[in-house]
Amino acid sequence: MGMDENGISDLEWERYYNADNTIFTSMKKVVSELNAVVFLVLATNLFFLVRFFYQHYFLKPLALSYNIRKSNVPRFLENGWYSLYYITFQLFGTYVYMQEGWSIFPTMNIWIGWPVQPFTTLFRTYYLLELSFYLHCTIALFFETRRKDFYQMLTHHITTFFLVGASYWYRYHRIGLAILWIHNISDIFLYSAKALNYIQKETKDPAAYFLAEMLFVGFAVTFFFARLLFLPFVLVRSTLFEAFYVSTQFPLFYPTNVALVTLLILHLFWFYLVLRIVFKKFQGGQVDDIRSDSDEEEPTPKQESNTKAAVGLEAEKITKHLNQRINAKSSNGKESPKKN
Repeated sequence: MGMDENGISDLEWERYYNADNTIFTSMKKVVSELNAVVFLVLATNLFFLVRFFYQHYFLKPLALSYNIRKSNVPRFLENGWYSLYYITFQLFGTYVYMQEGWSIFPTMNIWIGWPVQPFTTLFRTYYLLELSFYLHCTIALFFETRRKDFYQMLTHHITTFFLVGASYWYRYHRIGLAILWIHNISDIFLYSAKALNYIQKETKDPAAYFLAEMLFVGFAVTFFFARLLFLPFVLVRSTLFEAFYVSTQFPLFYPTNVALVTLLILHLFWFYLVLRIVFKKFQGGQVDDIRSDSDEEEPTPKQESNTKAAVGLEAEKITKHLNQRINAKSSNGKESPKKN
């Protein structure tokens, strides 16, 4: 199917002149996106491949050089990988937006002209890579360190994959870019802080500790403003009201908005956990994994030593008590000497 210089296909022009959304579920649409499906499969496998090499040939030696405890190495590898991804794709998404001829404000720009809004090769590549990444995340979740918020993360990944996939298929790529951008920025701080946290716990380096704390503060602030203020009061407001005002014919209008509200509920849940972590830190506590404080913390060597000593003392008391009872029983069981 032919495309013009702006990446708009004949199918999108057809939908522009004929308000019939069944064209998006037609065989013509499926055939036109076969190359995107092939790209999605290849890119998902590529993410796993790049992840493997980055974790095993860069992050793992780094973990060994800092003597990170064996039990914490898998978490360090995961956080280091996600930190690299979000930094890279935040920059990539920013570059894509800078090449566009529209701005997010006023937010009506997101919808005006749909579905014949320019969708360049660069934009399309970025979008499919983001979609591939979240497919990779959904699969990888079953092989990563199991956390207590596993089902919340699974819901998040499936919902995000649906939103990115649907917005690609139906050409809601402008709102999709904005939503991806505000989510990626807080995740940079989150995963970088978690990775650095494991290093500073072993090195006790004040500079590393300070940087990890500042990254955590950056995460909490960006999470609050991007996901709890900008997302609902700017972007979700736009998808609910402005999109409806521009056209009542947007396909998947209700399912996509339900998915966005689902993400917002998850963000509220995670921000509640962030507040618990902040409170715990003010009390002088330590948190190994900043995504939530639901993970069981690994004991420090001093704690392990104290635990062993306490167990040893308790065992000694129990042994002494048992010996006393055995001796007492033996004494009571002896026959008194017979009188002649």
